[in-house]
Amino acid sequence: MMKTILITLLYTGIASGIFAQKIDFSGYLAPSGGVHTSTPSVVDKNGNIFVAGGTREGLKVTNDAMQKNYNGHTLDDWAGGDAFLMKLSPNGELIYSTYIGGSGSEFYCLQMSIDEFGNVYVGFTTDSKDLPVSDNAFQKSIKGDNDHYIIKFSNDCKYIASTYLGGSGSDHWTRLAVHKNTLYLFGKTKSMDFPTTPKAIQKEYDNSAPLDSTNRYIVGDITITALSLNLDKILYSTYLGGNSLDFIRSCSFGLDGEIILAGQTYSDNFPTSKNAYQKSMNGKQDGFLTILNQKLSKIEYSTFIGGDSTDLVNYIFVEDADNIILAGETKSPNFPITFDAISKKYIGGNADGFITRFNLKSNKPVYSTFIGGERTDHLRYIAKTEKQEYVLVGTSASKDFPITNDALDQSIDGGLDLVVLLLDKTLKTIEYSTFGGGSKQRIMDPIFNYFEGGNLIITSMCVTPDFPATFKYTEPNNSWTNCIWKFDLNSK
Repeated sequence: MMKTILITLLYTGIASGIFAQKIDFSGYLAPSGGVHTSTPSVVDKNGNIFVAGGTREGLKVTNDAMQKNYNGHTLDDWAGGDAFLMKLSPNGELIYSTYIGGSGSEFYCLQMSIDEFGNVYVGFTTDSKDLPVSDNAFQKSIKGDNDHYIIKFSNDCKYIASTYLGGSGSDHWTRLAVHKNTLYLFGKTKSMDFPTTPKAIQKEYDNSAPLDSTNRYIVGDITITALSLNLDKILYSTYLGGNSLDFIRSCSFGLDGEIILAGQTYSDNFPTSKNAYQKSMNGKQDGFLTILNQKLSKIEYSTFIGGDSTDLVNYIFVEDADNIILAGETKSPNFPITFDAISKKYIGGNADGFITRFNLKSNKPVYSTFIGGERTDHLRYIAKTEKQEYVLVGTSASKDFPITNDALDQSIDGGLDLVVLLLDKTLKTIEYSTFGGGSKQRIMDPIFNYFEGGNLIITSMCVTPDFPATFKYTEPNNSWTNCIWKFDLNSK
């Protein structure tokens, strides 16, 4: 039985009244100061919450902080700033807080991970040349315009190791995952010399697209690197991509250690397998589903997924050896939808969410539906409960988003509200759906993590003036702020 759904939402905003009555705790954590970053989190086996992100001056640090002072840019630019790491108790009490940064910029902190021993890994993009590295680090200095940087802490927040990783160009969009005593780093690169291993799927960067200054940002291949947990050696590493922009938004692992990836691509020559469900790109940007072997030496399966406009897969949930559920967003009215969908018609003005159950054995979607309203809707997370229901989380700007009568918050309060849904085991019935947001809500690229015990973590940066904080570790203003929210969905 799913006893509790814990939602830890790092964002400024939630409605008052009946919705606020369900909050166990809430608080302001750290100012973002306009740093271009997301706010990831992980939870250990004791329920302690580790949070990372980007900040400028104003972070509350603890006496045992590794770095007590802000080191980064003071310029008002979108990238400048330091990273931070905070550890909170299951009740939201501050246990540890530190800056992590050099004299340059730390940004694109998109994901972090935790291993079976409780060690925590934080990854971000940096252009700082003076970050600490361990004696046996794989790469002791920065090589390009910006590189990945990974730092490892013990569960009690003691520094263990750190390393740079990158080539002579630009390497960023850092995402991390630990699986079977290996740390996987996923990124995006323009480096021609990103380190790869001898049997890599793709040893060279695909720069075959013609130079076009108007689309200079729409280039870059995916990089996938398996590192030792000591951050001292590369086990496997490869490029993956085509002649335009490709990047990973979600990763998981198969029963035999396969690496399962999903995201979006602008490359019409993105690598697909011979048995791909969709071998060619239908729109200007399609989603993809790709499965690699553990040694990053072979593509087991790869397919485009999309219609004739813009599509991206935000999250993948591996049900079993044959079925993978995809959650994402689309602007394609002809996105592949099945006859038994909750909603067969595309409604959204800017995007609708979608849920697709993809069966590898039959090589097609066996169920697929739109979920959304008349404006912008994104689905960014899906997990399965012990009751065999599915929890969906996303964002919506649609006043007509499908909300149930027992919702905690039945109306949209701001420009872009959180949405939380429960679907039955078939994915064909919405059992519960609610908005959640403040009066001027805006959620930026929320990241979600699900962990054992029915707990749901939602992290993001947001803006709203009326977050009902029960504690404050920073004073909010009208810009982006990182906050935390916990409530019990079972009390609905």
